[in-house]
Amino acid sequence: MNIIRKIIEEEDKNILFLQSCFDEALVGTGRACGRKTVAVYDSSKCLEILINKYEMDEIEALEHFQKNVDYTTFGSFKPIFINDFRKIKNIPDIEIDENKTLKDIL
Repeated sequence: MNIIRKIIEEEDKNILFLQSCFDEALVGTGRACGRKTVAVYDSSKCLEILINKYEMDEIEALEHFQKNVDYTTFGSFKPIFINDFRKIKNIPDIEIDENKTLKDIL
């Protein structure tokens, strides 16, 4: 069992997890203001698992993820998926200008 999953299960028995094949994409827990704590998964890692473990191409993995994972989990303890922008290697190292929008930067 994934150590992160084990820690989360010990903290809260109500947390809803994806199938164990996605345990390597589990990054922790999170919550929106005023909402219940839920499991948090890295969406890119979920897709990597489908591509590498189940030999899907990128399109198949995305379609499978949307149809059979993301859109089929319901309830107040539904996991959330993050897009981790720290993995993007070409993010420019710029100073923050509060007067600029993202469109101005890119």
